[in-house]
Amino acid sequence: MMSTGRRQSTAGRKKARPPGSSARRNRPARSEPGWSGRDLLTPYVLLAISTQKAHGYFIEQYLRSLGLAQVEMTTLYRMLRQLEKDGLVRSAWEAQAGGPARRVYTLTDAGRSLLDTGASYLEQYRHAIDTFFGTYGATAKRKERRA
Repeated sequence: MMSTGRRQSTAGRKKARPPGSSARRNRPARSEPGWSGRDLLTPYVLLAISTQKAHGYFIEQYLRSLGLAQVEMTTLYRMLRQLEKDGLVRSAWEAQAGGPARRVYTLTDAGRSLLDTGASYLEQYRHAIDTFFGTYGATAKRKERRA
């Protein structure tokens, strides 16, 4: 078939979504975090799992200790299932004395790599926030001097 040199219309085609978009259907495996709240949470969860074999309650407590008290357990468990589906964590049932078995999570090599990438993104985010507050503070001081 010969090309006419014209571009096809984009009508009917799906738009490409940036990393961290909230599209749920046909979502590709995570290759790197984006800037949405959920994707910013991912490195924190991976960090918790990197410290030890971790079950959901441990991860929740770890997040709280870092000041992330607003994370709901349903959100956390959905995220853990997605991380496992994406091949970033593995889970297994672990029996415990005096109680029911619990699912524990460990990082895969891909999860460790995404944790490293997430740390880099958070470093950039921290720089952006520091820049914001540096500018904000300087502006506030100028306004105080004028008043």
